[in-house]
Order: sequence, then C-alpha cells, then structure tokens
Amino acid sequence: MRHALDEAGKVSYLVVRVAGAFGEHVGSFLKQHPFQQFKKNRRFYLHYDAFYLALSVVVVVVLLGTHLRPLDTRVVWNVWHFVLGFPALVYFLICAHLWIHNATHGNFPRWANRLIGEVLGAIILVRYASWDIVHMRHHRFSDDEKDPHPAYPSYWKSFFSSIVYVERQLQQQYFDVWGDTPENRKYEVFRARVSYGTNIALALAWYLLLGPLGFFGLWLPCNMIAAAFVGHFNWSTHNGSAGRDFRPVNLNHGYFWLGNKLFTGIYFHSNHHKRPHLFNPAKWEAKFGPEEEPVDAPQPAQTA
Repeated sequence: MRHALDEAGKVSYLVVRVAGAFGEHVGSFLKQHPFQQFKKNRRFYLHYDAFYLALSVVVVVVLLGTHLRPLDTRVVWNVWHFVLGFPALVYFLICAHLWIHNATHGNFPRWANRLIGEVLGAIILVRYASWDIVHMRHHRFSDDEKDPHPAYPSYWKSFFSSIVYVERQLQQQYFDVWGDTPENRKYEVFRARVSYGTNIALALAWYLLLGPLGFFGLWLPCNMIAAAFVGHFNWSTHNGSAGRDFRPVNLNHGYFWLGNKLFTGIYFHSNHHKRPHLFNPAKWEAKFGPEEEPVDAPQPAQTA
C-alpha cells in the first residue's frame, strides 16, 4: 500500500512538473510576436503553417466522421438574419482586422496580443503570423518599392497588388533575414505551397462547420467586403486619392470622420506611423500635444 502511494506521488509530481513546463512554454509563446520567432528560427513559418494545416485537417475529419450538422441547418432562416446579420458581421470582421493590427503592435495586454491575433486571424483566414511579418515590413518600407501594401492612383490596383504581394513579401522577408540562396529559394517554393494548402484546408473547415448557406451567404462575402474596406483604408491613408506624394496622412472629413468614430481613429494614419503603440491614433493630442493637421483640413486664412 505504501509503495503504491509512493508511486502515485511520483506520478503526480511528474504530471505537475510537465504541466508546469507546458504552461511556461505556452506563456512564453503567447508573449512573443511571430516576427521575433521568424528571425530566430528559419523554419518558423513552415512549422506555423504545418500546425494550422494539421489542425484544419483534424477539424475536417472530425466534422465528416461525426456527421455533425452544419450550423446553418440549425437556424430557421428568414430575411432579417441577413438584413441585420450581414452588416453586423461585416462590422465585426473589419474590427477583427483592426484588432489584429493592434495586436501586431502590442497594443493589448502582453498575454492577450498573441491570443487575439491567432483567434481572429483564423476567422478572417489570413492567420496572425502572416499579418505580423508582412505588417512589420510595411512599417519598415512604407511607400517604398519594397512596401507590401503599395499605393497607386487606382484603389483597385492597390488592393489587388496587396493581395498578390503578400506571398512575395513573405518570401522576400525570408531572403532578407536568412539569405537569398538557391537552397532558400527552393525551400520558399515548398513553404508557399504548404501555405496555400493551409488556406484551402482552413477554408474547408469553415465551410463544413458553417454549411453552404452560412459560408457562401455570410462568412465569405462578409470577409471579402471587410478585406476590401481595409484595403481602401490603407490606400486612402497613404494619400492614394491624391495620385501622387504617397505617404501616411491623417483624414477626418466626410465618411472618414464617421470611420474614425466607428473604428477607433483608424484614418489618423500619419499619427499611427509615428506612434504605432497608440491604440487610437485620434487620441494623439491628449497624450502627445498638438498633432499634424489632416490633409483635408481647411487652410488658415493668410493675414496681411
């Protein structure tokens, strides 16, 4: 009996040690930004995508194997679900992009940034590490030829270029950190294929969970509208409508004024580039004194 108790005590101690070590590992992971991990481990992004690929495949297998009914079959749909639900979901998904943006800059409590980024990144399909790595490059090369969010006079050209450039910029960031060699180029081709496969698997998991109506009627179009909105925000706040002199600017007239009220000052983008850790860039003056005038502000009358 005593021997059994001793063995049980050892097992309990081992379980506590393992749980403690796991907890410390998870805590350390949640406090790190993907960009930091990317610079430490040349295989980080491949491992990251492989995790999401495996997770998505498991979800797909479970949903198919258990014959779980999609969520859209559990709702008696009527027109009000779309009249009210569609704009509400679009608003949430826009906020998801913006909250990932703030998580990238560490604007939530330290333990929450990674958690918020990962959960919302899976919902909008981009995944947090992509956001973090590419966005850090955007701040480093803002409105430069290396900018992953290039501004052109045409909004649509800027928007689609940003989508196309994401994978290219991830590859270029890898070459900048780990060297542009034939071996690394071959590796990046493989890594990109895994990334595309992960996107497909993750989208399939959402489709099986939500069902055809939930996926094609709400989730997919709302995500597309939210992405287009965020693309327009990036284009307009880099002086895109001017067609020249592309740079971060503050906007606060017309619907930009409303957007600043609805989305925590996002159009005060010049302020954001100067102080990325400010959650609401419209609050600049309260924290740092007089701010740069919005580019659309009326010019003061000249005195004689």
